[in-house]
Formats: sequence, C-alpha cells, structure tokens
Amino acid sequence: MTAAAPLALFCSVMGVLAVGAGALVAFLVPGGEVRGLVWLVVTVLVAAGAGLWWGLTPVAERLRVLNRALAAAQPRRPERH
Repeated sequence: MTAAAPLALFCSVMGVLAVGAGALVAFLVPGGEVRGLVWLVVTVLVAAGAGLWWGLTPVAERLRVLNRALAAAQPRRPERH
C-alpha cells in the first residue's frame, strides 16, 4: 500500500457521494433547466468540503477518523473458541 492510497480511496468515495448528493437534490427541484445547475453546485460544494476537510485536518485526527470508518465497514470475523 502506498502513501497515496488513503487519499485515492477518500477522493473516490467522496466523489461518488458528492455526485449522489447532487443528483438527489437535483431530483427534488421541479424545474428541468435548473436541475443541472443544482446538481453541479451541490456536487462542487460537497467535493470542496471534503477537500477542505482533508487539507485542513491534522494527519493524526484524519487517520483516526478514517480508521474508525474503515473498521466499521469491514465485515466481522466469526470468533473461534
């Protein structure tokens, strides 16, 4: 695993979440022409917020948060007795 792997994973996941959030909010807008703009604005805001969080959060705190999220996402192994 390289040093860039956590950043690549974070960017990929946040990109998918940003596009999904943008699509969800755009779906709630009644006008057809405005939907694309709403999708773009929400996607950019979510992605920018994620980028700012990555850039401004100290490395130790960022790693603690990401490790906690990763541990919660991994399937639990059955206990052996």
